Amino acid sequence: MNFARTMIDTVLSVRDLRTEFATDKGVVRAVNGVSFAMRRGERMAIVGESGSGKSAMAMSLIRLLVHPGKVVNGEVWLQGRDIMTMSESELNDVRGNEIGTVFQDPMSSLDPVMKVRDQMVPPIMRHLSLDRARAEAAAVAWLDKVGIPDAARRIDAFPFEMSGGMRQRVMIAMALSCQPKLIIADEPTTALDVTIQAQIVELLRTLTAETGTAMLFITHDLGLVSRFARTVAVMYAGKIVEIGPTRDVFGNPKHPYTQSLLSAIPRGADGGRSRLVQIPGFPPDMRQEILGCAFKDRCLGAEQRCGEAAPPLSARGPSHDAACWQPNGLDAGSLAQMRKTTDRAARPDVEALPPHDILETNNLSKHFVRGSMLPWRKPVVVRALNGVSLRVRRGETLGIVGESGCGKSTVARLLLELDAPTTGEIFIQGTAQMVFQDPSSSFNPKMRVQDIISEPLDINGRGSKADRAEKVRTLIRQVGLDPSYLERYPSQLSGGQRQRVAVARALALDPTVVVADEPTSALDVSVRAQIINLLCDLKDELGISFVFISHDLSTVRYISDWIAVMYLGEVVEYGPAEEVFRAPAHPYTRALLDAAPVLDPSAEDDRPVSIIKGELPSPLDIPRGCGFATRCPHVSELCRTEKPILVQRQPNRKEACHHVG
Repeated sequence: MNFARTMIDTVLSVRDLRTEFATDKGVVRAVNGVSFAMRRGERMAIVGESGSGKSAMAMSLIRLLVHPGKVVNGEVWLQGRDIMTMSESELNDVRGNEIGTVFQDPMSSLDPVMKVRDQMVPPIMRHLSLDRARAEAAAVAWLDKVGIPDAARRIDAFPFEMSGGMRQRVMIAMALSCQPKLIIADEPTTALDVTIQAQIVELLRTLTAETGTAMLFITHDLGLVSRFARTVAVMYAGKIVEIGPTRDVFGNPKHPYTQSLLSAIPRGADGGRSRLVQIPGFPPDMRQEILGCAFKDRCLGAEQRCGEAAPPLSARGPSHDAACWQPNGLDAGSLAQMRKTTDRAARPDVEALPPHDILETNNLSKHFVRGSMLPWRKPVVVRALNGVSLRVRRGETLGIVGESGCGKSTVARLLLELDAPTTGEIFIQGTAQMVFQDPSSSFNPKMRVQDIISEPLDINGRGSKADRAEKVRTLIRQVGLDPSYLERYPSQLSGGQRQRVAVARALALDPTVVVADEPTSALDVSVRAQIINLLCDLKDELGISFVFISHDLSTVRYISDWIAVMYLGEVVEYGPAEEVFRAPAHPYTRALLDAAPVLDPSAEDDRPVSIIKGELPSPLDIPRGCGFATRCPHVSELCRTEKPILVQRQPNRKEACHHVG
């Protein structure tokens, strides 16, 4: 049967796609026989750990692989035309016209020295055969459609003059402007706040429904998949191991890898008292030949035949396929073993000590003065923090949440004395250390792990050389790595291993407080679970306190004992984690929680998404009254004229809102 003819009614059909990368250390088989099809208006998500082949597969579809990547086999049909047989000129007509792309970082895709107009209008003129006036009108219309305020004026802005959310909207408008049949979105919301994520996902969902454009959505955020995708494909070791309707795959997964991923996601708040599921081991080396099932070495239900032959994708229900020899994946016993939670018991000597304040800030403010090279222009004041008071008790975790620009990272810098406060006081019993979001940027790539961890000890002259070496060996074991890793360089470690080394380095000087600024946002679901478990173990074993900063609300809820919600440099709600998440009082907190996706496609279908209108006001021009007044659905005249004060209205709870009480 002619494959092109049978699939002519679909937008995209892929058969046996294989992609390889030739390296000095061998050939990496990144994509190993992927097949799927997409219909008009379909929203399909591709999920899996880093290195599973998601992005390599997506770039193979439009032949945008970076050298030395190469498609070595397969067919990719776009409404009856095989992309793999097209010439470069034919591909240039397809890219941007019939297939649009939205990448993770718009700043790496948009030209920073070109106005939006100059980047949008020429492709529209070329692909839709419009004159400049009509193409400019179409560009403005698309910018308006994706929610860019005052689109006729903002089209003449440069990308650096826009916020991250606005830049991503511009990318979406560019991808849709030539009316493509398919859009490939590769991690389009990873770097965005939960509120902006909600806006972008709702925008994509609405536009695909209105235009009939199919969308391939690549992400590691399973919550967003639950909200956005109708179909989900789970990739592992370059293959699709499970595919089907999102409701079926999430509600009743049939592959052990899918079951493990879903079980590794934090749910609810318990201050980290129970352990998250960790997937043992690591993905296979794609340079080596894989015998049997690629997941067998990490699977609790693996048996002899799993190592002898790779199971094919086979039906598990209507439109639901999985590649596992067992019809239901892990059996009840293995599932129970995997999901079993173990309460952490703190050491007796730690538990015996009464809780007391380790860290406290009183009325903390930080203002940055921006000068001007022009003598007649007055300096401007950026009010990053405005009277922040927090406290952290021994052995507890304070979670700080809020949108980008709310002052979270400024608090972290002040706690570590990297910046001096403009006003206010900071009291720390002991010392504070930092764990950064990206350990690679804080490591010297030419230093071995042993030297990276030992550096703080060397600088501070802690003990003899032998004492420092023994301390480093103790620390590497403490974060769950074998001492053999001390001889490696950062490039020889996985993302999770690098983050463990970062934690070990932070512990070198025996801090009482560890400030973790987005330490898990760039990690896969499985690695994130490992790092969260590690932080919770250290808290219980050593009595360390944590300040945990993140925009991942599910992680913050799980790990934190207390929550501080920040907006425009101020704390607007403060209280026990479970109470704040279960019954938020401030309109901003409620909006944040409403915007966060839940891991239940059925609930997402029936759940209205409350999207905060507008963007965070500039710290250069803070509103006179309540900072949230410009976006609050309950705003009154009092909110616009009088600033609310953070008031304790019930035990352990504080809110700054005129409408609470």
